[in-house]
Amino acid sequence: MATFRRVCLWLHRELGFLAVGLTLVYAISGLAVNHAHHWDANYQRSRVVERIEPPGTGETAAIAPLVLERLAALDPEIAVKSTWRSGREFLAVFLEGGSKIEVNLVTGEFLRESVKRRAWLYEMNFMHLNTGKRAWTGIADVYAGVLIVLAVSGIFLVRGRKGLKGRGGVLMLLGVLLPLAYAFIVAGR
Repeated sequence: MATFRRVCLWLHRELGFLAVGLTLVYAISGLAVNHAHHWDANYQRSRVVERIEPPGTGETAAIAPLVLERLAALDPEIAVKSTWRSGREFLAVFLEGGSKIEVNLVTGEFLRESVKRRAWLYEMNFMHLNTGKRAWTGIADVYAGVLIVLAVSGIFLVRGRKGLKGRGGVLMLLGVLLPLAYAFIVAGR
């Protein structure tokens, strides 16, 4: 049994160090995406109201280039993806990268809704949700296997009243019962 415990300790220590980076990625991203109903974990959004000279409500073919010219005068870096006449008095300008400008053709007032990726968090969520698939699927599967080994080897590391026969066993039982109870309650609705 002493040899088995030493192997568990060695596995737990070595794989534990290996898993630190991935565990932080999954934990931080997990907190972020669990609260998607409170905030957008991938993007920062901002809204700014500005004004251009009103172009009027003529034909779209004549109005759209005029609006784009006036917007470019304010921001020469503007990268237009497309436009859409959303009504007689409104022209929507969609920008590369997901931002949007809604122009009131009568007043010249426009609302610019900007979208910017959240540094690091976007990439962590990309990995956590396995959006890219391909090679990351293999990395995530290996990591899941490492977590299984860590969980099982950890059971045998501590002896006595703090280990499996005492407090450790009670905590392990709670850790197993919590997801089972939640699944039963949700499935039982």
